[in-house]
Amino acid sequence: MQAPLIIIIGHYGSGKSEFSVNLALQKARDHNVCLADLDIVNPYFRSREAREILNNHNIEVISDTYSSTKGLDMPYLSPAVQGRIAKRDKFLIMDCGGDPNGIKVLRQFSDLISDAPYEMWMIVNVFRPETHNPSDILAMYRALQASSGLKITGFINNSNLLRQTSVADMLQANQIMQEVVEETNEKVVYTSGIPELLNKLPNDILGEKFPLQIILREKWL
Repeated sequence: MQAPLIIIIGHYGSGKSEFSVNLALQKARDHNVCLADLDIVNPYFRSREAREILNNHNIEVISDTYSSTKGLDMPYLSPAVQGRIAKRDKFLIMDCGGDPNGIKVLRQFSDLISDAPYEMWMIVNVFRPETHNPSDILAMYRALQASSGLKITGFINNSNLLRQTSVADMLQANQIMQEVVEETNEKVVYTSGIPELLNKLPNDILGEKFPLQIILREKWL
């Protein structure tokens, strides 16, 4: 049986890498996990920066040919990425660059990815100016699919204003995502946030509640 493949995409600054790192840590409780950092556009807040933490949980991290962490911006992916997609012998999480340009790197793997089941989840933060209403989210949804050559299969509602996020903010974001779900017929897989906030949300919030440990942005908050 082939291991699952989950691709994480979304607008720059939507929280893709933070979510990807947390998802890898969660899945590592029951699976052998590999996190592939495909972001060769943005030099900040990349999931490879958590390499030491992930390695300590027996999570393989692959990215560029130099296996960099911080301070190195090398736009060359390791051949190990293609190898892991082909083998499907580990639970593979692919953290992709933001926006249609950043996600184009997926095109070189699209045929290989499509050969077996996969999930591609779009992270949304409705408090980012580029995705602050249903029409803008839908425009990004269509652009990301067109650029990647792959189908989005679900959403992650990662709407937040960092530590200033309130329950009212999350309920507003939930309503916006409800409109997006109705237009796309795609589900919200998770609503993510810090645990103390998630615990205050009603049980009928879209998607499963996903508690986030702030790892990449900790020093900035």
